[in-house]
Amino acid sequence: MVTHPNSFDNFPESAGSVTKISFQKQKTDRRSVFIDGKYAFSVSEQTFQLFPLHVDQLLTEKQISVIKNHEKFEKAREFALRYLAIRMRSEYELANYLRKKEFDSQVIMRVTHYCQERGYLDDTKYAEMLTRDMVNINRYGTKKMYTVLRKRGISSETIALVLHEQVDQTEQLEMAQELAQKKLKTIKNESKAKEKIFRYLNQRGFNYSIVGEVVNRLFKY
Repeated sequence: MVTHPNSFDNFPESAGSVTKISFQKQKTDRRSVFIDGKYAFSVSEQTFQLFPLHVDQLLTEKQISVIKNHEKFEKAREFALRYLAIRMRSEYELANYLRKKEFDSQVIMRVTHYCQERGYLDDTKYAEMLTRDMVNINRYGTKKMYTVLRKRGISSETIALVLHEQVDQTEQLEMAQELAQKKLKTIKNESKAKEKIFRYLNQRGFNYSIVGEVVNRLFKY
């Protein structure tokens, strides 16, 4: 829970008095706050509603710090929501994005928690969506899927659960055989066909048992 700045009774040390609060010319949704006649910081409308500052208000260093920290959260939250609006992301991807925007770890954790609570961020759902695409569109094997998901920061436990629930090994075998048959038609050097098919299926991420089964089916001689 965020504490209102006027309630900091345990921090009597005053940093100064608010002498002016004005809307910014370039960003009209933001207010500039002046303390003792000097510019101190700016706040968004959301932060101002939470911390309704007023002229002649005495602020402590602690109060100013809390307001500034919340403002960082508001900025990071806006960046996060715009980033997540484009497409689903993993927690890892969001954290990396905010880190590049130079937000500190505490702000990133707070924004991540905010997005998780509201269902904007869910690694399991994200992994399920990405797995469906890799099966239906990319036509990858499970090894390739695992690698892609790990690169997106999905935990090994979540990947194992999603792959178990969403990937049918019989369908994987049928897919691998179909891809191999199409690939075989493009290979002119028959003496290297078996090796090339093996390498091709392996690169697409099919596990060794499926690759071996398909190769044995295609090359019975």
